[in-house]
Amino acid sequence: MNFDRYTYFYMINEVLINLGLSEEEVDVYTSLLNSGGQSASQLSKTTKVKRTHIYNIASSLVKRGLVSQNKTNGTTIFVPLSPDKLLSLAHDKKDEAERIESTLEAVLPNLKSKYNLAENKPVISFYEGKEGVKKVYLDTISEAKPILALVETTKVDLEMYKWVTTEYVKMRVKNDIPVKAIVASGLKTKTYIGLDKTELRETKEVPSDKFPFENEINIYGNKVSIINHKKGSKLLGIIIDNPIVANTFRSWFHLTWSRL
Repeated sequence: MNFDRYTYFYMINEVLINLGLSEEEVDVYTSLLNSGGQSASQLSKTTKVKRTHIYNIASSLVKRGLVSQNKTNGTTIFVPLSPDKLLSLAHDKKDEAERIESTLEAVLPNLKSKYNLAENKPVISFYEGKEGVKKVYLDTISEAKPILALVETTKVDLEMYKWVTTEYVKMRVKNDIPVKAIVASGLKTKTYIGLDKTELRETKEVPSDKFPFENEINIYGNKVSIINHKKGSKLLGIIIDNPIVANTFRSWFHLTWSRL
């Protein structure tokens, strides 16, 4: 792919700035790459950086490992090092971004809750695929509140069913999070109810022909999650974070539970 000189110059500048260099650092570094080692005095002529800032900017590049410095006849000369160091900077940026993402995921529920209080409107989060649905389930562990659930056990994607019954439930029990569940009848319902005591669950069964549940609903804390884990369909989950919505669903659940 061929680029004209201006485009090539722009691309280099953009890459260096994205790696965390300031415009002045980019100016000095590219001048050193183009012209070789230079003193601060020489750099003040080959760059747009003010002479009083040259030494500080060049020293910053030395700390980044992009430039070295040595003395020649009593004068400090700044020399560019191999651009391969830029790959190391890129990896560092990637690692930093991953750490930030991980930290953000940890604090995001709290930030959303504060947003809810400020705006008094629900925050709705969408998740897709098996990993996305797992995140919806794991959110109930993070909240660590009792769960009210509307459950269907027969039509669930087999991989999701195995993960929920062997991994998620163990995490929930370990964190002492109880469940009240209204479950639709089916081939696996008897097994589900039979594990109620060991899985911290209380269950009431309804006939699936009269109440054909298509999604799972979990009500916990100030949240309501709706999960489509039906075998052969697009797996997705929705979390609605709002106390008014959660309390409305909770009241509906208790009304239904009391009449079964």
